[in-house]
Amino acid sequence: MTQGNQISLENVLKRCGDFRRYQWIHYIFLNLIAISTSLNAYYYVFGVAEPPFRCRLPLTTSSDEDQFQSINMTHQLFIDNRQSSTTCCETINRTTCTDFMYDRSVFGKTFTEEANLICTHAVKRTWLATVLQIGA
Repeated sequence: MTQGNQISLENVLKRCGDFRRYQWIHYIFLNLIAISTSLNAYYYVFGVAEPPFRCRLPLTTSSDEDQFQSINMTHQLFIDNRQSSTTCCETINRTTCTDFMYDRSVFGKTFTEEANLICTHAVKRTWLATVLQIGA
């Protein structure tokens, strides 16, 4: 066997052609598939995360007030007296909460907060994950 007829990776690449336009196009499209799939997975982790939440107090019903943490001890006692100890979705007198305050210290504003995917609507987050994985 002569030097030019040996089977090696270099000789195969020379025979098939160098890394030119055709190979670059395939390389880019194959990487786009992996990148778009990973972006979908990361979106679910941060976009549909369930941050800590509580019922919005009746005195703080303005939509621009987004403070989840209590201001002082009196405010914390008022929150504790209004919240049910068994569920976060009801007040102490067993009425269902319609408006919630979310803790934005970890995630910021999430899709869960925007679409209210908590309490009775929490199952929709599971469906969203299923549809996202089917589409990815």
